[in-house]
Amino acid sequence: MHAAAREAQRRLLEAETTDDFAKLTASLAKLARGVRQSILLHRRLEAERLAAAERAEAERAGAEAGSEFVPRYLKRVRIRTAITCHVWNEFDDDEDAELFRDDLNARLDELEGSHDFLDIPIDDLIAGLCRDLGFEPPEPSTCPVAAATAGGGPSAAEPMVEGAGPAHGGPALHAPNTS
Repeated sequence: MHAAAREAQRRLLEAETTDDFAKLTASLAKLARGVRQSILLHRRLEAERLAAAERAEAERAGAEAGSEFVPRYLKRVRIRTAITCHVWNEFDDDEDAELFRDDLNARLDELEGSHDFLDIPIDDLIAGLCRDLGFEPPEPSTCPVAAATAGGGPSAAEPMVEGAGPAHGGPALHAPNTS
């Protein structure tokens, strides 16, 4: 297009008649319009490409964040369940239990917000939280819930036997917290 524009300009300057001059001017105007349209098309395509790249990055980041939510939530539930199982008998009334639950949830919020929350072993988190809350940490073998949350305990593939709860010598089975 640039070469054609230069040639049209050269011929325009050398034109001997008005008719030739008008034809070459129209040709030059059409070339200029083509150049402008090409530039605008290029800008639009580049903007669409960048927008698509941004959408893909946002989707990838959303997928990563969403995929991390479930393990964080499950780890939090397991920690809360193990600690509650261990210290629940220590409370005299419901008010003390409510204060403990609020304090535990606040501390879990802090821990869950840290970048290495999923990397810290669950037993270490349980022991640290128990110490922070003023209780002796549980031994995984003494609390069936703590053992189950640390990776031990019955698997989901094992059949559930009626009457196999802690009162019958078996591990405690708990329904998932759906709140």
